[in-house]
Amino acid sequence: MMKWLTRDWGIKLVSLILAIGLWYYAVGEEGIEVTRNVPLEIKVLSPQMSILKTSAKTVQVTFRTPRGLLSELATEEIRALHAIDGKINKAGDYSFRLEAREIRIKTPQVRILKVEPESIQVTLDEMIVKKVEIQPQFTGEPAFGYNLRKNEIELNPNAVLVEGPKRQLEKLDGIKTESLNLVGRTRSFRQTVSLDLPAPVKLIGEPLIDIYVPIQEESDEKKFENIPIRVLKSSGGSEKIEVEPPAITFTLKGSKKKFEKMTAEKISAYVNISSLDPGTYDLPVEFFLPEEVSVKGDPLKVKVTIKK
Repeated sequence: MMKWLTRDWGIKLVSLILAIGLWYYAVGEEGIEVTRNVPLEIKVLSPQMSILKTSAKTVQVTFRTPRGLLSELATEEIRALHAIDGKINKAGDYSFRLEAREIRIKTPQVRILKVEPESIQVTLDEMIVKKVEIQPQFTGEPAFGYNLRKNEIELNPNAVLVEGPKRQLEKLDGIKTESLNLVGRTRSFRQTVSLDLPAPVKLIGEPLIDIYVPIQEESDEKKFENIPIRVLKSSGGSEKIEVEPPAITFTLKGSKKKFEKMTAEKISAYVNISSLDPGTYDLPVEFFLPEEVSVKGDPLKVKVTIKK
């Protein structure tokens, strides 16, 4: 017996080491546990019902996997799918436990050990259809001196039909469009946009909206005080001219952008007496002004006396 144990003892020792290694490897193959967060999809089989809210959108699943499949499990797309019985047709709160068979995984050698949370709560509501207005949504501001004329925005269509849970739609007063960028805009524009629908609301009909966005140069008002009245007369005239009052105060209206550089020194107010004989007159004050700028209010007049 001892001779048998000592014969070729080197080979026997190597075989023993290999056997022990294989045993540990096999145990390791069966004993690796991996936990992953898995997206949860819930379907309602009854067409009259819809999900208003759920207690979880993902579940934490613990798997047992052979060592050789560890990398495959780490990259595989796994999802959980639960179907709510079509016989449930009343609004209210329901709960269910997610079964192992509802975890969709392609690798059969992987076992599911645990799913958390153990119980998932779902609030179901009756499905209804409602007509809601479209609300345009914007980001940023037009260029300096320009503004968005909100009351002139055109939408085609300006309302849509949507389907969703009754309690959610009863609170919904409008559907927003995707954001339109206004940064630096100086001109009106037209664009086709999609709608930003809140889950789980669904659109009935055409998903695209045509919108006209009016951009206009911004208007402003600016007051100028004690601007002297100049007299425009024919060349060579030697008449004595008296203007009462000799200076006036007025308000200009027009482009905000042009007001930015406009000063009192650049304003010219005058009366024209080039074709008048001596006498006293109530004459309108005239102005040299940039385009798109005018005097606010009624025409201004001054008293002019012409003497020889």
